[in-house]
Amino acid sequence: MAKSSRKKRKPSKSQGFFSKKKIAIILLIFFTSFAVVYAVNYFQLFKTFKEKKQENNDKSTEILMDKMKKMLDDEKNRIDSYPYIKEAKKLPPVTKQQEVIKEKKPPKETHLSEIEDYKKSLQNVDKKIKKPSHVNKKKIIFKGKAKLAIIIDDVAFAHQTRLIKKIPFKVSPSFFPPTKLHPNTINLAKEFKFSMIHLPTEALHFGRPEPDTLMVRDSIETIRKRIRQIKNWFPFITYYNNHTGSKFTADYKSMDKLIKVMKEEKLHFVDSRTTAQTKGPVVAKKYNVHLYQRDIFLDNSIDKKLIKKQLKKAIAIAKRHGIAVAIGHPHENTLKVLINAKNILKDVDLVYLKDL
Repeated sequence: MAKSSRKKRKPSKSQGFFSKKKIAIILLIFFTSFAVVYAVNYFQLFKTFKEKKQENNDKSTEILMDKMKKMLDDEKNRIDSYPYIKEAKKLPPVTKQQEVIKEKKPPKETHLSEIEDYKKSLQNVDKKIKKPSHVNKKKIIFKGKAKLAIIIDDVAFAHQTRLIKKIPFKVSPSFFPPTKLHPNTINLAKEFKFSMIHLPTEALHFGRPEPDTLMVRDSIETIRKRIRQIKNWFPFITYYNNHTGSKFTADYKSMDKLIKVMKEEKLHFVDSRTTAQTKGPVVAKKYNVHLYQRDIFLDNSIDKKLIKKQLKKAIAIAKRHGIAVAIGHPHENTLKVLINAKNILKDVDLVYLKDL
């Protein structure tokens, strides 16, 4: 039987439900849909993550702000706990000691009224001082140049210390304890190799006493507390001289309490002699402590010619006794005279009070 000439046809590749073409289309649609769904989900996830991150950042910022606020509150509470801040809060509040406070200069008549107190308490006192200004000290063998110590009382402000630093020889600035009016005296005192405390004590005639001025009525406990408070503020200072004090230093019981406390605290008292009736030498002898006393004030008048005249008197006292103590105040005229007094003082050695 003859073979059929028609060849058997092969089935078409496109035939059937699962043809390659259809499978390819299905796979393309599937992967495209998957990609779209994945992209949408990824975008949504990214958006959610971003929002979450922003929320966390906002929370972190809020937490950081809360922490900073707490730190500021803690710092404020710590500063408010400083003893001298509490003391000053009896008046308007005082900023912390470490900050530089913008100065408010005291009225010009402040120091002048103190000089008036001196004048009333010291009439002819300088003429009565015949003994050298060292008490309860071994006899000095006078060799070479005489020694002169110049104390600048009432130091309280940076504009004063700037001028004092221009003086071309050693002087001993005496600083007020800090108050609302002059809160920076602790830091200012640290700028000098040697400085003193100007201790406010009760006066007969001075009308504007410093806060916590020592009064004749004060008990020894009150005096001890005040001295320890000042010592805590100025642990680097051991020499104290009285500010005003024409009433306090003339009262034996008051001076007895003060010198006793100062001896206990290993501090040295320097008598400014704001009254001829001072009991400083008598009490110093009782407790067997060394006592320096002022010989002369430089600026009972703030006229430059009279200040120079007083300075020359101080030199004469130093030459006569070997040593002398002069006290001036941070008036502009006083400090300018001292800045230009090198030639006047060439015959004496200018020393810190502690080196007499």
